[in-house]
Amino acid sequence: MKPFTTALIIPTGIGASIGGFGGDAMGEMNLLASVSERLITHPNVANAAMFQNKPAHVLYVEGYALDQFFLDEWRFVPCGSQPNKIGVVFDSGIEPRMLTLHLNVLNAVQTVYGVHFIGYTLTQSPVEVACQWDGSGASSGSLANPDVVLNACERLVEQGAEAIALCVQMPELSTESTPTEELYKSGQGVDPVGGIEALLSHLVVSHFKTPCAHAPVFTEAHAALEMDDILDPRTASEYITSSFLPCVLTGLHRAPRYLPRSGKAYSSQELIAVSDVDVLVVPGDALGSIPVLSAVQRHIPVIAVAENKTVMDITPSALQMLIPGLGESSIIQATTYYEAAGMIQALKQGLSVPFLREKKVKAIDGNLYAKL
Repeated sequence: MKPFTTALIIPTGIGASIGGFGGDAMGEMNLLASVSERLITHPNVANAAMFQNKPAHVLYVEGYALDQFFLDEWRFVPCGSQPNKIGVVFDSGIEPRMLTLHLNVLNAVQTVYGVHFIGYTLTQSPVEVACQWDGSGASSGSLANPDVVLNACERLVEQGAEAIALCVQMPELSTESTPTEELYKSGQGVDPVGGIEALLSHLVVSHFKTPCAHAPVFTEAHAALEMDDILDPRTASEYITSSFLPCVLTGLHRAPRYLPRSGKAYSSQELIAVSDVDVLVVPGDALGSIPVLSAVQRHIPVIAVAENKTVMDITPSALQMLIPGLGESSIIQATTYYEAAGMIQALKQGLSVPFLREKKVKAIDGNLYAKL
């Protein structure tokens, strides 16, 4: 029997009240993992700067790869007893002292966790990124030199890298062009660099079909530790360290590999396909993503958690307007992640659960029925 598989998605840069900050959805991830035999999630959920508390049966998958997976274009291949060999790309625009700090991080993570590195490389010129916002208020970004990122990654892949960690210099956030920084720091706004991070990892994964995650690097002045103010607990993990790289490296260490449908043949026991997903859990008003639309089409239950609010405002009723004929039972609404965990447990046990049950039990010949 295949493992009961839950997918937990909280997109980055959309101001999610849970999962929109520094590892603040880790508890919800572990809650849902406790009622699942396998949980698929992504770096925005599992990353918390120097921290990561990810059980072994949680699969760490980049967002573009998740989209391809739900479109049934890609499969996932667990790395099993052979962890990934990681290559690290550093933006040549990173300050020398900050680069030294991050090289010390590589040595520390290798020593403490046994992560296998094939090495690191610098981009041939600065990457140069900028913050942007879309019409909904979600963070976005622009990338001046994508080729220098891809060229650096290619050097690592040629040397045998099976996963890539990106470290790119982030723009200065204390200007009028990034007014959400102070709001974010107080636990109220949108992560201003979330859109840039997604742009960078999507670029690499779409090109190399290799696991990838991004750790933002700031100037030494901006990365100074917070010692004056008590912060919102959801953001604290990002202001007690000057490097966000440790969680990325430990996440990539055993991340599943990606296999396009036309790629190398594996035995069916080694592959995870979208048909193996039993339930998808997403924020209650962020229902416009590829995974949600694909899950609805494939009759995979989608649990929308109302307590997790974002700037997207795509609710079940809004989705029904976008997709005429969408059934009321296509989206299951849960008030909290604790309620969602109970729903998952019921689905896992194969119970006739109220949130999926028909209003009437009908006779096969259409002549009789009994009300519940």
